[in-house]
This record gives sequence, C-alpha cells and structure tokens, in this order.
Amino acid sequence: MLEQSKVMIAQENHNFSNQFTTAICGLRYVMIYLGVWPGQKYQNLYRFIWFFHLASLIFLASGSVGGIVVLRHDINKLINNLSMSSPMILIFCKWLTFSLRQKLCKKLMHSMDEDWVNLRKDTLIYKSVPDSKRLITNHYQASTVFVYTFLIVATIATINFATDSFLSLSNRGNNTDQDNLLPMPYSWYPVDYNRSGYIVQFLAVAQIISMVTTFLATTAVDGFFVAAILHVSSQLKILTYFVEGIAYRPSHPEHYRIEIREMVKRHQVLLNVAATLQEFYRLIALQHVMACVLALCFLECSFLMELQENGASKTILLKFGLFAIGSLETAFIYCFAGNSLINQGYALGLAIYSSKWYNFERSINLSLSIVMIRAQKPIEISAANVFPLTLENFTVIVKVAASYLSTLRAYSMAEA
Repeated sequence: MLEQSKVMIAQENHNFSNQFTTAICGLRYVMIYLGVWPGQKYQNLYRFIWFFHLASLIFLASGSVGGIVVLRHDINKLINNLSMSSPMILIFCKWLTFSLRQKLCKKLMHSMDEDWVNLRKDTLIYKSVPDSKRLITNHYQASTVFVYTFLIVATIATINFATDSFLSLSNRGNNTDQDNLLPMPYSWYPVDYNRSGYIVQFLAVAQIISMVTTFLATTAVDGFFVAAILHVSSQLKILTYFVEGIAYRPSHPEHYRIEIREMVKRHQVLLNVAATLQEFYRLIALQHVMACVLALCFLECSFLMELQENGASKTILLKFGLFAIGSLETAFIYCFAGNSLINQGYALGLAIYSSKWYNFERSINLSLSIVMIRAQKPIEISAANVFPLTLENFTVIVKVAASYLSTLRAYSMAEA
C-alpha cells in the first residue's frame, strides 16, 4: 500500500522511476533540451526553452518559404529549395503537434513507467515470465539505437551544410550564385546579401542553430514513437509467454482462474495504451509519411540535377545522401515498429489457441474466446486512420516517391 502511494505521488509530480528514465536517457535529454519533457519542477524553464525553439523553427521556415516565393520562376533552384524546406516545414508541424498534445504524451509515459514499477515489484505476469526484464530492455535498446543513429547522421549533415555555407561566405567575391549563401539551400530573407556581410553571417549561424533544433525535434518525436510502440510490443510478447505458461491444474482450479483473469485485464490495458498511441500519433504519422515522400522525391531530383551540372563529387554525395538515408531510416523504423505491434497482437491469439483451453471450464473458455476474437483484429498504428504503418506500406512510400520523382524530373527537364 505504501509503495502504491509513492507511485501515485510520483505520477502527480510528473516524476518517473529510475528504471524508466535510465532506459530512455538519450531521448529524455533531447526532450529536456527542447522543453517538451513532462516535468513540473522546471515547468517555467521548459516553457521558455520551448518558445525559444519555436521561434527558431519559425525563423527557418520563413526563410524557406521566402525562397520559394522569390525563386518560383527558376525550377532548378526551386527544387533545390524544396528538397530541404518541404520536409523541414513538415517536421516543424510534427513537433508543434507533438508539443500541443502533452496530455497524451504524459499519459503514455505514465503507462510505460507503471510497467517498469510493476516489473520491479515482480507482479504475477512478470513473475511467471523470468525473461521479462530482458525482453523489455532489448526493445528499449532498439529505440535507443535509433535515437543515437539519427543523431549521428543529423550531426554529420549539419556539419556538412555549415561547412558549405561558410566556404561560400568566405568566397563571396568569386561566388556567382548569391542566392545560395546560407546553409538552407536557396532560402531568402529581406536582406541585401552583397552589402550586409555581418548580417548574412548572423543569418547563417542562426540557420545552423535552427537546423540543429529541427533535427533534434524530429529525433524526439520519432524516438518517443519508437520507444512507446516497442514498449507495447514487448508487453504483448511477455503476455504471450505468460499465456503459454498457463497450465491446467485440477487440484488448484482457482490458480488458473486468477491467471486467466490477469491475462484478460492486462490485454485490455495494452489495447487502451495502443489506442492512446494511435490518437496521439495519427496526425504526426501522416505528416511524417508526407515528409518522407517529399524528401525522397525532391532530394533525389536535386541530386540528379547536381550530378548533371557538376559531376559526382563527394560533397554532393554526402549532402544529399545523408538526408535520403535519414528519410528512409525514419520511414522504415515507423513501419517496422507498426508491423512489430501487429505481429505481437496476432501472436497472442495464436498462443491462446495453442494452449490447453479444452481442459478449462466453460466460463474460462468464454473469456479466452473473447480475447481470441479481439486478437484477430490487428493492433494498427495508422496515419490519419487510413494508412497503416506496416512493412508492406513502406514499399508503397518508396514507390510513390519514385513515381513523383520521375514526374518531377520530366517536368524539370522540359522546363530547362
């Protein structure tokens, strides 16, 4: 009773167990830096940090939109601008949607933290599955690998863009393309680039800071999605092992009744968590799919145009290759995580069917039948409730991006 009171007090104060915060330490630091960590102790500081990053993203988006307006008659420069501006504007929308749904984020975090607390308390289900801690830890390690991998790719890409920008600024006298001096390709601000040297340098530094914010924002949004969905998958896997271990004991009928009751209650809890995750990410997933399609389309088109004009240099390969890899990585991990959740839901139904249900009482079999019927319906996370995140649909994303690329390439060559 005392332990339960401590957990309730911790949740009211938006604190979490050490096990949970340690499992998502990398993601937690990113969320704190962006001011979206659900902590009450430093709420005013988090709010100030959040507004700072909001202004930073608005600054970057305004420069991109300005470039689209100014360069709308030059198809090649416009495509170069859209190769970076379109996904970054959608990333800004993702981050804003994520920030404005903090109640759902807190609800999911408390559900995840409660599972870690129950694991420590060694409740019935976790006690019956000795590998519970290893299963949960492995799933969290997968999300951690995703976060750190994306951070490494984003860091290399930012350094590359910053280096190109500073080289362009240092050779401004010999640079004939005055529209491409800033790190964001062909962005525009109401400044005379030929006269305002220090202002242009300030804009370049500000854009680099804004790009770092953009990369960290998408890392936080995508990283939390991967951590949450893999957490639910791990819980379903533990529940599957728990069902496989339920044995019929005629001498102790009350024992397996308790186990079946716990299984049904736990399955309903996990379904509710998955429903919350779907509600939280349905718009974000749609924005993410759109960002991946547009990024792949415009990046590859810009890459082909650069190859045609300047040849296959290492700078061009690094510049466009990293962002294409990042877009594919995030699209794949979204679909992989969603597919994993669907498979674990089906596996639970198969485990119930494979159990010795024919030895149980009729009332117990009725409960098992209800769970089996529900398990036949896939536990999907979908974009806007219409596009399920599965590995099959990952190929659809790539095919759509390739189709748009061929259309855009033909249009740009016709205009040239």
